[in-house]
Amino acid sequence: MKKFYVLILMLLTSFAILNANDNILQHTTKLVANGKNILLLFETKTCPYCKILKKDIETNKVLHSILKKSFNVYSIPLDEYHEYDMGDKKPPKKTNTVSLKMGFSVKATPQIIIFDKHWNKIIQLPGYADPKQMIIFLNYVSKGIYKKEGLKKYLQTMGMM
Repeated sequence: MKKFYVLILMLLTSFAILNANDNILQHTTKLVANGKNILLLFETKTCPYCKILKKDIETNKVLHSILKKSFNVYSIPLDEYHEYDMGDKKPPKKTNTVSLKMGFSVKATPQIIIFDKHWNKIIQLPGYADPKQMIIFLNYVSKGIYKKEGLKKYLQTMGMM
């Protein structure tokens, strides 16, 4: 019977470790591209749509896959003050929560800002976008479509406008 409990405990521990390693939403003060596109998620603890968006990121297989493969995803909690190192240059740009909020004119949450791997801002989305919409926006950046086609035309082509 002890072996059974030990086996169950080992399986649960392994599952927890695998789940923890698959969490793509990073809570760190070092914001780098490292050859990937970047998604900044501005959020607050009391924002219900932030919670829904974070759940979408973790549970929607297509959305999760695109983000994991092509993006570094960073949480920027607006109800906490943090100092950040931003960018891949040495030394990185020093900034903080207030400067990021003001610099990107973030007035509501969630707010999503998507950059290419060179830190060029491509899209800023105020408010919640469902997984289907998010996938369209992420593909626009991850597939390099933004280099050839304007966002408005792309969204029309995708039936979003």
